[in-house]
Amino acid sequence: MIGSAGALGGLALGSGFAGSTAAQSDDEEEDGEEGEGEEAEPVDNEFEDDVDILNFALTLEYLEARFYAEGLENIDEEDLCSCRAFGGEDDPLRERAYEELETIQAHEEAHVEALQDAIEELDGEPVEEPEFDFGMAVEYPMAFLGTAAQLEDVGVSAYAGAAPYIENEEILVPALGIHSVEARHASFLRTLNGETGFPDVVDAPRSRSEIEELVAPYVVDMEQEGDEEQEDDEEQEDDEEQEDDE
Repeated sequence: MIGSAGALGGLALGSGFAGSTAAQSDDEEEDGEEGEGEEAEPVDNEFEDDVDILNFALTLEYLEARFYAEGLENIDEEDLCSCRAFGGEDDPLRERAYEELETIQAHEEAHVEALQDAIEELDGEPVEEPEFDFGMAVEYPMAFLGTAAQLEDVGVSAYAGAAPYIENEEILVPALGIHSVEARHASFLRTLNGETGFPDVVDAPRSRSEIEELVAPYVVDMEQEGDEEQEDDEEQEDDEEQEDDE
């Protein structure tokens, strides 16, 4: 994808898409064993074209970039590194955790810029950044770290679900490069939360509608599928009542 492909690819090589239910749930085997997971299958294609896919990814990168920016602005290094996520002064993660989070935030900002450039290279219009509300998740260290891990897991599954439907191969390669960086973020955040960084043998992708349902609680004025169905039911009830009155 001309210049943008190089920019996206450079990000992937040069550096090491969401309320209370924004966790990527671990696959559970019927026998209860951990770590096996289910075989990943492609999700339905809910995209119009490559620009639509890139704008979908851009919205998720907006969300992640804004989340880290607000969290790191509200929570200072001392408070974060003193929280119970770390075992004590001898914990090797404690010394570098805040700096690594700052690096992750810089990655997300760079992903935003690269995706905007890529969309414009395809003569598309980048979507504007929505208004986000992360509530207490950007106020307290443990809530911040836990939500960060959830958002990274959601982002990894989003890229995995959308990538198979990219038609331009010059977009696909760098997009997968960003996907792998997001997976590294997810693994690191899981480790900070005392969890394994690689819980499943195969990660399951998510469809666009599944991702949008997860991030809707964080996006101001974004309707969820359940809300739309409720509105339709209410409109239908109103129509029926009006017919009865007539």
